[in-house]
Amino acid sequence: MNNPFRLRWLQGWTFQVVLMEGHVQVEAHGFGICLRTAVMPGESPQAAADRLVLSEDRRRRALHNAWLRGQDMAQPKGGSPTKDDAPASNSLVVVG
Repeated sequence: MNNPFRLRWLQGWTFQVVLMEGHVQVEAHGFGICLRTAVMPGESPQAAADRLVLSEDRRRRALHNAWLRGQDMAQPKGGSPTKDDAPASNSLVVVG
């Protein structure tokens, strides 16, 4: 028996496995952005791609919900962000 339901979770994304900075990484391109994450030990590239897209989906939903509530999530309530708060190497979004 075949499952009649299909999830289009990764529709709109293209993936590639790359070797960067001495680590195996999964790179996702879609919707005008490029995301990149390392493949964890014991993790398949497909699982890493799923984890990457899931985290981006959660981030976008949170931003959309904050926008609906009229809040600004770009600025934390504790003050202005500094370079030490969010180093560029930990960012999921690659602009370039």
